[in-house]
Amino acid sequence: MNDPWSYLLSSLASVISLVVFLGILVWIVRICAADARRRGKSPFLVTLLVFVSFPMGLLLWLLFRPEPLNGGGQSFRLNDHRVQ
Repeated sequence: MNDPWSYLLSSLASVISLVVFLGILVWIVRICAADARRRGKSPFLVTLLVFVSFPMGLLLWLLFRPEPLNGGGQSFRLNDHRVQ
């Protein structure tokens, strides 16, 4: 049975899935590029690594990324966030 509605709905579901996947990938790449800048590495190369070899590139970046240039900034202190 070649129902035109089922073809339309399956095509629409495929397009929506692709858009959601690409949106999540772009979001992850932007976070990795900002993280690379903070750590003094080339955002272009990190973006290329993560985008071309996703998800293995993301795992590699998370495993082998260097320490931030400024020592990680201020460490988290719970007393700064407690309600008085």
